[in-house]
Amino acid sequence: MNRYQLEPYRDFAQPFYAGRDPAHNFRHIERILARLSRLSEGLEPAPCLDRLYFLACFHGLGKRLNAEPLLIEQVRDFLAGLACSETEIDDLLQSLNRHLSNPQTLEEKIVYDANYLEILGAFGIAKAFTTGGSRGQLIEETVDIFEHQYLDKVEFQTPAGKRLADEGRAYAKAFLQRLRAEW
Repeated sequence: MNRYQLEPYRDFAQPFYAGRDPAHNFRHIERILARLSRLSEGLEPAPCLDRLYFLACFHGLGKRLNAEPLLIEQVRDFLAGLACSETEIDDLLQSLNRHLSNPQTLEEKIVYDANYLEILGAFGIAKAFTTGGSRGQLIEETVDIFEHQYLDKVEFQTPAGKRLADEGRAYAKAFLQRLRAEW
């Protein structure tokens, strides 16, 4: 296994997403993976692929890793099998724990943006209503949560992420304005 290729990370992580809700299953990870190259374009220095692939593929598993000792051992063994040292493994796990709340490395910022871009635009609106419906929320509640917790709160970290976010926000705001006019 080559630690600088995507496949080992994707293949190892995918089974751990089985049974997750549609907004957080492995298709979500695939959408994050699809955004990585666009968000990485023109960045100097270039991101470290092993860290980028780890963060993207394990993005939705951070809480489980902290709560399930057997899972954390499996992940540590997997990373050791990719020739990561204990120090590197500890660093990757710390990076995973902070990438959504306090991204510091270039790779954390890219995965942060790749994740949060999903909440904007047409897909983000659809995802918000799917999630809100599954929670039994009224349309008005879902719109309120979407606007106040996500639409303008997320600060994107990469130049490409900021450009794409502006486009997605503009679409979402126009859609919500029309929705309000209709209700």
